[in-house]
Amino acid sequence: MSNFKFLFKYLNKEIVSIILCIILSIITILCITFIPYFIGDSVDIISSFLEVNNVNTIDWNPLYQNILIICILISLLVIFQLLFDTLLGYFVERITVSVRVDTFNKINKVSIKYIDEQSKGDLISRIINDVDNLNTGLVSGIRQFFSGVVQIIATISIMFYLNWILALTVIVLTPFSFLLSYIIAKKSAKYYKKCNEYIGEGSGIFLEYINNIETIKSFNYGPKSFEKYEKTNLNLYKVGQKAQFVSSLVNPSSRLINNCIYAFVGTLGALLCVLTYENGGNFLNTTMSIGMVTTFLQYSIQYAKPFDGITSCLSEIQNAFSSLTRIKNVFLTPDDIDEGKEVIEGKISDISFENLNFGYVQNQKIIKNFNLDVPYGKKIAIVGPTGCGKTTLINLLLRFYDPNSGEIKLNGVSNLKYSKKSIRSHFGMVLQDTWIFNGTVFENIAYGKKDATLEEVKDACVRANCLDFIERLGKGFDTKIADDSGLSAGQKQLICIARVMLLMPDIMILDEATSNIDTRTEMKITEAFKKLTDGKTSFIIAHRLSTIVSSDLILVLKDGEIIEMGNHKELIEKKGFYYDLYNAQFSN
Repeated sequence: MSNFKFLFKYLNKEIVSIILCIILSIITILCITFIPYFIGDSVDIISSFLEVNNVNTIDWNPLYQNILIICILISLLVIFQLLFDTLLGYFVERITVSVRVDTFNKINKVSIKYIDEQSKGDLISRIINDVDNLNTGLVSGIRQFFSGVVQIIATISIMFYLNWILALTVIVLTPFSFLLSYIIAKKSAKYYKKCNEYIGEGSGIFLEYINNIETIKSFNYGPKSFEKYEKTNLNLYKVGQKAQFVSSLVNPSSRLINNCIYAFVGTLGALLCVLTYENGGNFLNTTMSIGMVTTFLQYSIQYAKPFDGITSCLSEIQNAFSSLTRIKNVFLTPDDIDEGKEVIEGKISDISFENLNFGYVQNQKIIKNFNLDVPYGKKIAIVGPTGCGKTTLINLLLRFYDPNSGEIKLNGVSNLKYSKKSIRSHFGMVLQDTWIFNGTVFENIAYGKKDATLEEVKDACVRANCLDFIERLGKGFDTKIADDSGLSAGQKQLICIARVMLLMPDIMILDEATSNIDTRTEMKITEAFKKLTDGKTSFIIAHRLSTIVSSDLILVLKDGEIIEMGNHKELIEKKGFYYDLYNAQFSN
């Protein structure tokens, strides 16, 4: 998909505004075009006064009429130029909003794998910086294109009407300015592309720094982090300097050529005046007067003005096209594959993993030949060393990723046949990492259930043991909170637990869900989880083995494979890996 084809989808939606802009542009340029004509005619009228011996016999009315016409044209020019700029700004802003919203929606549709592989700062840069660059380029480019095309056509037409020799001279010489601009712009394009890449990289480093400021400062990594950012910023400075230097050559170079053309047209016009006078008012079927020379000098400027306009904003246009390419590449990313069409009816009563194999990177398997049957209502605990595949197994279960081979069956049917939305609606998940968005406490807890009532939310908070601290907040459930609003890690996790408590899902997934909570509160939450998971299937990923001793089945993973399996008592009696792991935690 070309950049123009991609952009046309959005321009096509604004076809009415574009047509109105074209009409306003035509009126504006006609006003601009006829002003020099009447100025030149006024000069000829004033020149004719020099030949009159008696001032009292001079007819001033033609001059007054020209002055009146010029004033009217200038007034219309101001009015229609204002309307053009206003309308252009409005519809370009609408396009910008559409592109930004569509880019956000597209990122929401791509696979989690794509998100994991991208720099988060670079993705943010595409939605914010690149769309802003596109906005600037569209305003500059469309303004120059609309007015430029009309102005060139109108100026050429009236110049040929007045004198074909000077008209042909202007037309032949002016393209040299545009050709030079094109050569320079082509060279600067690669630098602007690199600039946007460094902006994305710098945004990623800065986002990483802000999100992990406490860790960075506690390890005194600030200077190193600054060096990393400074290096990227220096690269951006070097490439940006080259881009600005090369693109800055465009305007002065084109203006130099245009000024030379201006001088040449003035000299040739004066010569034609002399030749016209010597040949009785006609030379090569053309006429030329002092006023016409004045008019042509202005027309030579007007004819070159669109080229100057394009070259003056060429850096913005090039930057916009570079940003457009980066935005377009997001849209070229395939959507998250969801072949599932069926909806899960009722509850998920049985889960089975059959010959499951998966790796985030090709030829590097994390899950290997994994087989397991999970009957309904069982509490399954998953333990093992870091990187053994515990969280990966959950990612596969929720279809954040699909296996390389093998399959997961829900109620005896491959989970690939069910839609991802249908599968995930049956799961509730509490992670070690909390997530609080900007909004009220009520909105945060009711995130997964839009029709939740205040009574339902309060009941979930009672079960999650967080009602007391919520009521102590300034406005209770109406208190505005965010990830950085001063809540402790434990309080944020309690809100996340209440969020799941409200949903009452068929299957619970707990990934170190009580890691940020004090021991006393943990005991109460554990009791609440017991009630929540009673008679339901649940998966618990835990490092603190004391939280899983009551599990129906404990899976011990190592290198993506089950090395031990059984309940707590059975695994202790085996005196294997789990036995060593358990004793290591309680030996002191």
